[in-house]
Amino acid sequence: MYKFTLTGFTVAALAIGASAVQADEIDLDAGEELNNQVCAACHGATGVSDVDEWPSHAAQHADYIKYHLELFRDEDRWDPDMLMTENAVPLSDADIRNVAAWLAKQDPPPGEDVDEELAERGAEIYYAGIPDDNVASCNACHGPQGEGIKGGQFARVQGQKETYLRESLKAYKDENRVSDRNRMMRDTAGRMSEEDIEAVAAYMASMTPVSEED
Repeated sequence: MYKFTLTGFTVAALAIGASAVQADEIDLDAGEELNNQVCAACHGATGVSDVDEWPSHAAQHADYIKYHLELFRDEDRWDPDMLMTENAVPLSDADIRNVAAWLAKQDPPPGEDVDEELAERGAEIYYAGIPDDNVASCNACHGPQGEGIKGGQFARVQGQKETYLRESLKAYKDENRVSDRNRMMRDTAGRMSEEDIEAVAAYMASMTPVSEED
């Protein structure tokens, strides 16, 4: 009887495990279809935005996309025009997993042409921070080439447009955008001047994709 009971528990555990794996399976074709139907109009057919104020999602970490789509869906993310919330509310967990995974596999956007002098100042901030103002360096969380940290909720910033980066940093500084964990972005941006933000946004926008340098 004891052996039979143990085997029963084992079979049940395996069945539950199999169901969990199936629930988390990724369907890239479905992700591409959803992108084409919902996301492409604003963020581009391959996740590369043509609009300066809107982010690109190509090559962004899937976990980062998933986190923010869930916030939009749950109406818990700053969305001044309510564009993202309206499109995200109908999405299922599987929809979000699929489109996030598909976008993560797309080629990253190229860097932008920016003001070189401004970007040079921004590079200093990105790699060294502003010690006198207690502003940490950006590369510690977002990587030496802007690639971010997969699984750490630290976004890929390379490939984003200068305007989007600047306005995002200002939104953190003004505490309109509060989706950062442990206030890391709000505290950092809050110590930066408008000139600092413009400079570091210019530098990040100019970054070359890692794949192009390999």
